[in-house]
Amino acid sequence: AVVSTQSTGENSDLQTKDKPEDYLCVLARLGLPKKSSPSSMAITVYYKTVGVAAYGINNPEGARLYYCPNKRVQMSEEFSNELYGPQAATQICMPLSHNSTPTATQTLLGTLTRGVVLQEDGGDIFATRLCACAVFFGDKRGFLTKLERGQRVKIFDFKQRFLPLFFQYLRVHSGGDQEVLLDPFPEPEVMLSFGQRWGDKRPIENTLIWAKVIHLKARQLVLDFTELYPPLTNASHEDGIQFSTSDDFDRLADAFSVAM
Repeated sequence: AVVSTQSTGENSDLQTKDKPEDYLCVLARLGLPKKSSPSSMAITVYYKTVGVAAYGINNPEGARLYYCPNKRVQMSEEFSNELYGPQAATQICMPLSHNSTPTATQTLLGTLTRGVVLQEDGGDIFATRLCACAVFFGDKRGFLTKLERGQRVKIFDFKQRFLPLFFQYLRVHSGGDQEVLLDPFPEPEVMLSFGQRWGDKRPIENTLIWAKVIHLKARQLVLDFTELYPPLTNASHEDGIQFSTSDDFDRLADAFSVAM
């Protein structure tokens, strides 16, 4: 949401575009993002505050987060895809350490044998919950939605959510508009929690098992923005919006060193 707008001619491109394809064309003319990644998303799995797995995903079939202590039983491809999602998807098995994994976490892992399939499609990220375990997705502030079992749900809207918000900030801080921004700066990530909700009373870091899914093109755009407008990084503004991205990006570094 934006209150009051004033345009200038030299920033007309940023003012008039309101479709995803138009945003992408303008970004290309601006040379953004400055870098491209061979992966479409990065996934990090946490047990409370401990990162236990990290992957960069460039597989068109996506990735499957699951727990399975035994090898998959041989079955037809059609039946396997029905039970576990695409066989060709990157398989991310959640680890179990008998010495350090609490009993409650082990119990929760036992409900994740079919897992959750994450796929990038048309720039957006979708999730399909196959497992018995309840799965919630949302942002750091705790606006949660429960994934219904067997339904493919968009969990990160790059085209209709991230890009419009990103352009609001790009217009303002490129000097094209005089606006009061009411929406927070868009985050390049979405959180998943397994079996537990998070919120004000329970930060996501206090849930037993959770994952961070990062849209890598969105992440690069945020990095480019903070390079173009460095005073915004870690700064508080009169509207109360804060910018802090370095921690998330540091945690992502390991995602690109993991063998695909």
